[in-house]
Amino acid sequence: MTRKTHNKLVFISGIFNVLHPGHIRMFRFASELGGRLVIGLLKKENLDANILADAERLESLKAISFIDDVVMLNDLEHTLLTLRPDIVLKGNEFKSGHNIEQSIIQAWGGELVFSSGESTFNSTSILTSGSLQADFDLPSSYFSYIKRHNIQPSFIASALDQLSNLKVAVIGDIILDEYVDCDPVGLSREDPTIVVSPVEKKCFIGGAAIVACHTRSFGAKVDFYSVCGKDKKADWLIKELNDKGVHCNLVNDETRPTTVKKRYRSGNKTLLRVNEFRSHPLNTRAQNALLQAIESQIHEYDLIMFSDFSYGLLSEDTVQKIASLAEQHDVPMVADSQTSSQKGDLNKFRRMRLVTPTELEARQATNVLDSSVGLAQVVEVLINRLQPGNVVMTLAEAGAMVANKNSNQRPQLDSLPALNKNPVDVSGAGDLLLVTTSLLMIAECDVWHAALMGMIASAIHISTVGNEPINAQELRRYLHKMQPRS
Repeated sequence: MTRKTHNKLVFISGIFNVLHPGHIRMFRFASELGGRLVIGLLKKENLDANILADAERLESLKAISFIDDVVMLNDLEHTLLTLRPDIVLKGNEFKSGHNIEQSIIQAWGGELVFSSGESTFNSTSILTSGSLQADFDLPSSYFSYIKRHNIQPSFIASALDQLSNLKVAVIGDIILDEYVDCDPVGLSREDPTIVVSPVEKKCFIGGAAIVACHTRSFGAKVDFYSVCGKDKKADWLIKELNDKGVHCNLVNDETRPTTVKKRYRSGNKTLLRVNEFRSHPLNTRAQNALLQAIESQIHEYDLIMFSDFSYGLLSEDTVQKIASLAEQHDVPMVADSQTSSQKGDLNKFRRMRLVTPTELEARQATNVLDSSVGLAQVVEVLINRLQPGNVVMTLAEAGAMVANKNSNQRPQLDSLPALNKNPVDVSGAGDLLLVTTSLLMIAECDVWHAALMGMIASAIHISTVGNEPINAQELRRYLHKMQPRS
């Protein structure tokens, strides 16, 4: 729906403690239902002590362009009788409960609508707002986040110092990323096909292998476990990984050539991607060799990082056996299971310290595919099902939702908006988010500190072509920018 019905008033009530992209989707949808959107904001005096002050929440709502007015709400029935809205909009999660609004608004023919707005999955990477420069400032929304969570730059600096003391196992699919820069020639006369001429080719480490490189670049010691073919591509990758200080434990499988993702690009745009791969599960010999190698070193690790690109290495059986080893030795685990050209399955990764799905991956894992179900509800279902300690759900150009599991309570939620909507190359941004956030959490940061730095690291990363590691020193340059503006 895109055209407003201008004679209708739409009403939404709630706490709106921290506005996140799910709220914005709902407000947008509400503004399309009628000509005027009014928000009823519940007063703090009737709420939990941790809720932000009325003035802060009111200011945040008034900054949203979809909202026409905000009224403080003490008595819902009185407010409804005064406003007489044509439509009362509530989130989809309230549909099966008791809704007192229904009996009130039916007196004048009002309608109760349940929806949380529409979802779009036009990207599965992190895209972050504004044009990223070599040295960028943080937007005001980041300072609000910093204040809410009492972010201490000195604490982050101390955690970055600790990364060199960590030893990490990265387990996942090894991929060679090949970029072919092309000059456009024109349009074929035989059929409507774009014709290009290759100019230059460059190869990059990809998949879980670049996750291992990012981890090593931050200073941690890294063992990388994967499976590859017996071919020149594997030889090139192994040399590059060794040169970057990553210790490789690769199982050879002659039935599985090393995976290659080839991108044809022109003018900073990808025209075509060709994937060369096999995705059948590991045979028993290869699986046993992988598990034995991990078991022999498991006692040395501070963290196990699963980076699953769904090319057959991390089957559910393999993940369960590795997870069992990790739990026996009290080694925390984090995971990312990508759905892009391949369909991932986050359900394999239970009881992780952190998972970092895209919205699409989270919805597939929870089977909440109805786009009208709000983001907060998707995160809550994901936490109940997979029992992760923390979730960072990426939302393409809308940034990310951050969630911390509270025992016997609903998860605490917040969001970080994007930093650059004009990236040069988004490939691998999610990988760097996983690495940065999980390493800082192992180094004693909470998820709020760690996810903030993960978003900054990803923003730095997407300003250049190719999946090249960044280091802790590049992150340190942004710590002094976290001081409140005068």
